[in-house]
Amino acid sequence: MRRVLIVSHSYIDPGLRGKLRALAARGVELTVAVPQRWKEPAFGRAQESAWERQGGLEVFPVPATHPGDALRSRFGAREFQALLRDKRPDLVQIEEEPETALARQTAALARKLRVPVVLATRANVDRPVPWVVGWRRGRVLRQLQGLLPGSVGAAALLRRVVPALPATVIPQLGASVPAQPTHDPHEGLALGFVGRLVPPKGLDTLLEALGQIRHERWSLVVAGDGPERERLERQATGLRLAARIRWTGALPLSELERIWPQLDVLVMPSRPTPDWNEPVGHAVLEAMAHEIAVVASDTGVLSELVADAGVLVPPGDATALAEALHDLGNLPRRTALAQAGRARVMQQYSDDAIAARTLEFWAGVLGG
Repeated sequence: MRRVLIVSHSYIDPGLRGKLRALAARGVELTVAVPQRWKEPAFGRAQESAWERQGGLEVFPVPATHPGDALRSRFGAREFQALLRDKRPDLVQIEEEPETALARQTAALARKLRVPVVLATRANVDRPVPWVVGWRRGRVLRQLQGLLPGSVGAAALLRRVVPALPATVIPQLGASVPAQPTHDPHEGLALGFVGRLVPPKGLDTLLEALGQIRHERWSLVVAGDGPERERLERQATGLRLAARIRWTGALPLSELERIWPQLDVLVMPSRPTPDWNEPVGHAVLEAMAHEIAVVASDTGVLSELVADAGVLVPPGDATALAEALHDLGNLPRRTALAQAGRARVMQQYSDDAIAARTLEFWAGVLGG
């Protein structure tokens, strides 16, 4: 049995621990270090870490500074050192960006204890940063024994710095696949949008597209919150769409599970900016797993996740998006895409599939 320590603030939410449980079920003795407390910007409130011990998995909350600040947050040195010395892992996996204080702290301590380190990263855009941040990033990357970029774009950025380092593209989070998806009966085309209400997420493009098919039967659920909400609600009112849109606010994953049965189509109309290009797409995988057809912008990680199992449209193109939504009013077409999406997730992006690919990568790093 391999002993592995994973470091990440992502797993504060128990709903995101599916990959961890799948790894433990495959015989890994897995310890996951998470901050005791984290202020999640999406919800505007602090989350307290939940300790978990199940089979070979232990999620271990550690005191941390600057909760909610992904760049500066780091563990208490004494507590973190005690955890590593007690668990004696064969491998440490960092699931934070390499320029963060937590990545630097973990890489340095693992090197001191002569434990191999790999890093999972999402960043897929080469953003200008102060030279000291770039230097810190490069220093961490050169201390690693392997990389798990979450997308082809992220892998391309990393290869500029460490071209010879072993790397495999694997998303950080898999999807929980229900045994039998359920769908509530409803009138017309039931559409959904999940994400922060900020310009790069492109909800304004979706509203503009819906204005072009206002005469058709559809409804929209918007699950998310953010600084653009008031402006977007005014846009919906101006387009005479307000009566067909339900705004739920930001939802934790446990509540979002209740949204999936209500949808026919998930729309992800993200558009790139100079310093951001959809790096995650976890909501897309969850929707596909629940046999919901997906329409997404042909950009960032969305193109890779959806591929030919959904509809990809040019980012920011409201007319193309309106045409795609019109076409999905056809039930056989929509059903075929929903089934193809579910099959794709089960084969490549379920929690179990992500765990299997991760284990294969770890075995290569550790020499079999």
